[in-house]
Amino acid sequence: MRTIAIPGTDIRTSPIGMGCASLGSRISPTQGRRMLDAAFEAGVTWYDVAPSYGAGRAEDILGPFIAMHRDRLFLCSKVGLVPPKNNGLMRLAYDLGRPLVAVARSLSRQFRSIKATRNRRIALSGELIETSIASSLRRLRTDHLDVFALHDPAPVDLERDDVLRALERVIARGDARYVSMAGTLDAALKAATLPIFTFFQIADDPDGRQLSTLRDTLDRPAGFITHSVLGVGGARDRLISRLRERPALAAEAAAAGYDGPPHIVATTLLMRRAFFVNPDGVVLSSMFSARHLADNLQIAAELPDQAAARLAERILSAP
Repeated sequence: MRTIAIPGTDIRTSPIGMGCASLGSRISPTQGRRMLDAAFEAGVTWYDVAPSYGAGRAEDILGPFIAMHRDRLFLCSKVGLVPPKNNGLMRLAYDLGRPLVAVARSLSRQFRSIKATRNRRIALSGELIETSIASSLRRLRTDHLDVFALHDPAPVDLERDDVLRALERVIARGDARYVSMAGTLDAALKAATLPIFTFFQIADDPDGRQLSTLRDTLDRPAGFITHSVLGVGGARDRLISRLRERPALAAEAAAAGYDGPPHIVATTLLMRRAFFVNPDGVVLSSMFSARHLADNLQIAAELPDQAAARLAERILSAP
């Protein structure tokens, strides 16, 4: 695995990170730990989690793994979202359905489509920041985070004195080394005006080009963490549809070496595009199956591929 140096920090890490949003919900603790170990052994050194992930279980499951490898990995957790009110029912449904992979996937899709089962945003405050990071450190079995992120904040939250002072105290105590904004482009643009924010976590959007907009706004080095590479605006589904419905585009892809099934071609092109547009940052992916891990590691180990990125964007933008 190659490594990248995060601008504005002393961090050198893998360009791909393990996204743990499904750890403890769709992914069982046993399967999760197996794949966490496999990813680490293959050179993945960035792990992203939040108190709300995995129906509220992810940090607890991740904790023993972190404790074993703390000095050889980088860890980000967050504050601002909590599991849904009917979290117990969600956990039970996942636990019952997980042994049948197809059922578990169906449950996951159904849950995401129901508003009442989505993670809830809670009002940010200095007190919440203090209590949340203390709880995360306890569950993760560590004395510090490398990055502590405000999770989906409203831009107005970033103007509040109690929020900014609490973040300063977190850094001063050594509870976290750096502070991040993880949310919308509007919130990221507001955070870009505040020197305390060194990291920005944002969806990778081939249409809106959010990352390039943010880069152009910043006047200082910063670390960028991108996620939802396949899902923003239905990018993967649209790319698959175009490859299936437009023979000329499929032929162009095949001529460039992408002649497999459309879903494999789409995934590969979008992942390669993600590493190209974020060459000195981290691309997050949920890699809790052996196949997904192997495929993503192979792409992450390659140098950023401009030709693949341009091909993906050309297919997506074709009339």
